[in-house]
Amino acid sequence: MELRRAEQAHKESAGVVPRIHRPGGFEVDASIPSRQQCWDMLEPGVREKLAHKAGGVWEWWARLDHEGHPKAFVFGPRGLCQVGCVVRDGRAVFQGERLRVEPGSVRRRSFAVTGAGTAPTTATGPRGRAAATRAAQPPAAAVRPLDLAPAAAGVLGNFPPEVQEFVQRPFLPDDHGLVADWYYEETLELTHRKVFVVFCLSAERHVTVAAGTRTLPRGRQPHQARWDVECYEAPIRRA
Repeated sequence: MELRRAEQAHKESAGVVPRIHRPGGFEVDASIPSRQQCWDMLEPGVREKLAHKAGGVWEWWARLDHEGHPKAFVFGPRGLCQVGCVVRDGRAVFQGERLRVEPGSVRRRSFAVTGAGTAPTTATGPRGRAAATRAAQPPAAAVRPLDLAPAAAGVLGNFPPEVQEFVQRPFLPDDHGLVADWYYEETLELTHRKVFVVFCLSAERHVTVAAGTRTLPRGRQPHQARWDVECYEAPIRRA
């Protein structure tokens, strides 16, 4: 029955494309600790366990939760792992969770984009086969928006359309329980500004991650920036 529902959802999503969102910009608060500072707040054993559970570190991010405790995420070959603080017997302790992915199923794609609408440079599947595809929306295609909060849509909208399409497409057949998470930080250089961004979507069946850097020369507009992004997509392993 579960397989039939999945097949039906896939058929219904044929000819459908995800919504490409408008950029929300990057509001930076210099008083907030960086991801490295938040990562360093974790005990060494906790960091090691995160990396081990994920099967290695492809991408990671960390921040403070609403109570000021560090919260960290690691994405690797075995899945998406997170650790945060919970209160037990009156004291805060670290607790971890993991979304397992099907072994060998992670699909990766690299994007090197200058300006809007540029095609990705390479595409690599689980077996290392390359395929370059342009994330174009056919005129006759139906656009389906995912259930994203405005803040999440704004952060995702900063990415080039090709990246937005990649991270959203797996959820078109089924976005039940969709969760968005993200992190970004800005670095000012002599000749340019750099923003490092990670954006993650997860639901009942899939997880996607986009992590990259936007380089904007001083005096240029955001649409003239260069993006270098690594994207990942994988089906979640069902127990």
